[in-house]
Amino acid sequence: MVKAGKKILIVDDEPCICDLLENFLTLKGYGVVRAENGIRALSYVEDGDIDLVITDICMPGMNGVQLLEKIRERNSGIPVLITTGYPTFDTAIESLKLGVQDYLTKPFELRDIGEKVKRAIDRKTLQEEHILFSKLVSLHQVAHILASTLDMGELDRKFLEFSVRFARADGAALFFADAAGKLTLAARRGDDFKPDFWTRANFMLASRRVLESREPIAVTGRGNLPSGLRALPQEIGAFISFPLNSPSCTLGVLNLVRGQSGGPFSSLDIEQINVLASQASISIENVRLYHNIRDNYLKTIRAFALAVEAKDEYTHGHSENVMHYTVLIARHMGMPVHEVEQVKFAGLLHDIGKIGVSESILNKPGKLTPEEFNEIKKHPALGATIIADVPFLKPLVPLVMHHHEFYNGCGYPSGLSGTDIPLGARILSVADAYEAMTSDRPYRKSLPRSASMKVLEAQSGLQFDPGIVEIFLTVLRHTAG
Repeated sequence: MVKAGKKILIVDDEPCICDLLENFLTLKGYGVVRAENGIRALSYVEDGDIDLVITDICMPGMNGVQLLEKIRERNSGIPVLITTGYPTFDTAIESLKLGVQDYLTKPFELRDIGEKVKRAIDRKTLQEEHILFSKLVSLHQVAHILASTLDMGELDRKFLEFSVRFARADGAALFFADAAGKLTLAARRGDDFKPDFWTRANFMLASRRVLESREPIAVTGRGNLPSGLRALPQEIGAFISFPLNSPSCTLGVLNLVRGQSGGPFSSLDIEQINVLASQASISIENVRLYHNIRDNYLKTIRAFALAVEAKDEYTHGHSENVMHYTVLIARHMGMPVHEVEQVKFAGLLHDIGKIGVSESILNKPGKLTPEEFNEIKKHPALGATIIADVPFLKPLVPLVMHHHEFYNGCGYPSGLSGTDIPLGARILSVADAYEAMTSDRPYRKSLPRSASMKVLEAQSGLQFDPGIVEIFLTVLRHTAG
């Protein structure tokens, strides 16, 4: 049983041969197109959707072996059957090198033709299914990579990289649409194509059409140009444009091109990129949602920090500065991005517990009494309690709770020591102490930068983690302060 849609190209300069093969293959259920020479045949191949070529060897202008060579240059997956009334050993060897499927010797046995055509079509179908299965496995892996990428710039780069690889394209561009439908170039790939190449009228017209219709467009350099669009640039042989559809809107457009030597995009290429674009659309929406949540998260944290600092005129900006120092240390230590985020936000929130401490104690210009100091010492545990019930703040609880622990075990509230103190809390301890020393307080003026660095060195291994002190001092020596 012939699968629907299988199309065979017959190439022969003898009309009677073309008639014979066309009538027979049409009765067998195949779609048939015919060409009287190799040049005309190539135009059909370049337009795509040819599943098998049956070509004579002896033809004027371009013989069958030369046609086979050109087909292989454009699309190695199309099977080719050679027909000849005068087979030679040299011709057979040359054809086999180029991957000819089989020979048909004139005069034809129609039963023999049917068997060889079916065998070639079945083999191509199996190869395509195997390739498709392999691609689907790869697409599953790619989908996982895209879904786990939370940086928008990195996601754009990976999406384009995978798109070019799967479609075997020479260049790619990613456009995003704003609320008014205006398209902006977000990322591109392909050293031969500058940004202004992608914003030419040819591509922008097609991209806007795709954005509005939510349907892809495929164009080859030799025709099938949808109405209202412009011809491709001279150097481009094929172009496809895909919408990045979400349930509520079209996020943008993916454009892919091949040069003149690349041939058209196949239906398999289009199917793969369609799947990839669908997955990318989901990932892009998720990353945007993540960043919206993250921004609201950050605003919430800053609001908490400002509420604390409003009680103490001397600590205005303290939490922001501590956050800055914790990020410098964490990045210099090579911590993963999500852990850097945690110490960053913990830096903003580390003193949130002071909201429960009397302003008279916080702003006291003289030395604190033991009772007053005990009140101050409650703020890490109080801060941890305040944020513990907020789901997105919960990972910060150990950092806020233990940022006043000493490396030698003489700190508070739990008397932890060494590496029993969470790493983020040890980083906070160093950053918090340095920021406090270099800032004015009601009971003293700020210390010079050099003096504060000497205190850190003196307390290394006592109050502070020696490794973190060493890293922070290195960072300070290479920055302005």
